[in-house]
Amino acid sequence: MQAAQSQEHAVAWDDRVLASQSAPHFMQSSTWEAVRSSGPWRVSRRGLGVERDFPVLVFERLAAGFGLFAHIPRVSGLGPADVPWFTERVRAERGTAFATKVEVHQPRDEALVAAFASNGWLPTAASQYRHAVVVDTSAGEEEILSGMKKRARAEIRSAERQGVVVGRVDADASGRRIMAELVRTTAQRSGAFFRSAEYLERVWDTLARDDRGRLYFARHDGQVVSGAFVATYGPNAWYKDGGSLRDRPQLMASRLLQWEIIRDLAAAGIERYDLGHVPPPGEPDAAGRGVLTFKSAFARDIVEFMPAFQLSHEDRAEEWRLGERAFLARYLERTGDYWY
Repeated sequence: MQAAQSQEHAVAWDDRVLASQSAPHFMQSSTWEAVRSSGPWRVSRRGLGVERDFPVLVFERLAAGFGLFAHIPRVSGLGPADVPWFTERVRAERGTAFATKVEVHQPRDEALVAAFASNGWLPTAASQYRHAVVVDTSAGEEEILSGMKKRARAEIRSAERQGVVVGRVDADASGRRIMAELVRTTAQRSGAFFRSAEYLERVWDTLARDDRGRLYFARHDGQVVSGAFVATYGPNAWYKDGGSLRDRPQLMASRLLQWEIIRDLAAAGIERYDLGHVPPPGEPDAAGRGVLTFKSAFARDIVEFMPAFQLSHEDRAEEWRLGERAFLARYLERTGDYWY
């Protein structure tokens, strides 16, 4: 009975989020609530609406030397006229938090930026990526293909000719171990930072158990050469984690892998597929230009999301806002993990 009640409680929450947020993100789901609740973050469900239902997950954590910090990641459904009441509700619900950070999961809107500024919110460091390639998976296969760069279409055909085969697999213990090894190999090759295998496997397992996670492998001659874990929530999907072997780049397996993921998501009724972080296109010296080249071949437009904002509740909040990047860098150096 307790499990059934818990499931009913989760479904009720997700129904509210999916109905009220304009671009519902998995970080506002009951599944992500379960993921984060097992760590240092305390998660609470709050209704921050006034004239309409606006359910939001708020994540709180003690910041050493400052106190309780509140974070609202990837929330959506706000327009300029909504910011005053949203701000009022955040202040009323802040408890003992010295500051609240919000990261709005909507394309940059100067009127919305101005509304946050005029209601006391200050720009702050973002914990989530600000630029992404998003594929409109509702457009139909032919239109998606025609919108790709010529290079991407050629690489898809090349992978097919070379015998690369892509399929969705169970995110069971075996699949997760293979995926974790691909991520580790990629981290060693690229120097990029990834969360621990234990953390990633726990996230993959939790998402998959709630039918909000899909694992895909690309194989060549029976060997897994590339993999991707995709998170889903409502009509949206995200390329969350990926990895590949270093010795077979000529196979173009990752290109075909993403194409088959796009096809599978479209067949399932998913409308948008976010391929994840890319560096700002206007900064040619930014790290990750190869990632931008790869992902932007699937859809040419780069989406810039809203900047992050902080609402201060105590005097020490300004010290946090100005010093947060240094605080996070010290934490990473000391623990080998992200604070967020």
